[in-house]
Amino acid sequence: MDVREPLVAALKSLRANKLRSGLTTLGIIIGVAAVIIVVSLIQGLQGSVLKQIEKAGSQTLIVRPVFPTDMPYSEFTKIKNRDLFMEDMKALQRMVPALTTMTPLYFNGSEVKAAGKTANVNLIMTDETYLELNAINLTAGRNFVPSDNRLASKVAIVGPRVLEKLGIKERPLGRIIQTPQMALEIVGVIEEQGSSLGNDPDSNVVIPLTTGRATLTDQQRKQLIFQARVDPRINVDDGADMLTEALRRIKGLKSGQPEGFKVFSPKQIAGIVSSIMGAITAVAGGMVSIALLVGGIGIMNIMLVSVTERTREIGIRKAVGAKRRDVMLQFLIEAALLSVLGGAIGIGVGYALGAAIGKALLGVVGGIPLWALVSAFAVPAAIGLIFGIYPAAKASKLDPIEALRYE
Repeated sequence: MDVREPLVAALKSLRANKLRSGLTTLGIIIGVAAVIIVVSLIQGLQGSVLKQIEKAGSQTLIVRPVFPTDMPYSEFTKIKNRDLFMEDMKALQRMVPALTTMTPLYFNGSEVKAAGKTANVNLIMTDETYLELNAINLTAGRNFVPSDNRLASKVAIVGPRVLEKLGIKERPLGRIIQTPQMALEIVGVIEEQGSSLGNDPDSNVVIPLTTGRATLTDQQRKQLIFQARVDPRINVDDGADMLTEALRRIKGLKSGQPEGFKVFSPKQIAGIVSSIMGAITAVAGGMVSIALLVGGIGIMNIMLVSVTERTREIGIRKAVGAKRRDVMLQFLIEAALLSVLGGAIGIGVGYALGAAIGKALLGVVGGIPLWALVSAFAVPAAIGLIFGIYPAAKASKLDPIEALRYE
């Protein structure tokens, strides 16, 4: 079937009604742009999170206590030995020589003040191995030394956003920042890392573990999190199994008893992140796709109006020999053109807005996978065809005699 003639006729019809055609495609543009923005942001967030995981290295394990959110609360209350202590970490280090580096971590939100200004920060209590294990560089100053933890020195390494919030622009080293419990001397400044959605490492303040533990409650001291680096000659999953078995013995757990801790390898964390992001993409994509449905209804509506307006034209075409399929094809092509045009514009708008929002919120520009680009063209085209079938069928069924009489 030669589609050139109905295609030319469809293009002429759209050009003759530019404003109406533009408004009709608006629903498709908004729908496609929304999908592209959502996919771009999720891709950017996933990439940002995975980048943070990679910085810690492929041989690094994370160990933390179980949380009530990990399981039904009734099961959570039955687990014994849910707490993790510094003594557990030290015993583990003695029992498993394959764990070459152990980095303790306590996290606590806090407020710091300097020169009359206040900033809310994430207080990280750790030791001198933290920066090296997580591939964090300093732009000024020094890392902790063992004596800082041995003497509980009141020193701090701060992120660049902390200095910005406190208005410290020059010579930050040696400046004093005040928490509700103590005064801290700045001895180092962390290199800017960029923020992720819900996570801003540039607002971290890192202090010696022994300095910070004095400010924690008894319950908080039981919630130690630590990182463990496995000897590179050993598979990280094997290292995770050795760590788990050793920690079970330290905790006195019998066979079959549930553990009060969780061990995560980089591969597991990456899998969890990818799974969560995939689910978010599906849900968010489904929600914003409603706009595409609305756009399809708008196309059907405008095509029905077009059929009514061009009744005489249809009658003339059929009177001079046009077949039903020719008339139907012309209107289907018009509907598909409106949808594909909206899809193309929507991709451009969505990419531009997604890049701008991603840069502002995540500090990265998320890529758009091939399947999203293909869908951005294929789905609108399918919607145009589906919602154009009824108006096209209605036009093709018009009786030429009645159509010629139409005023």
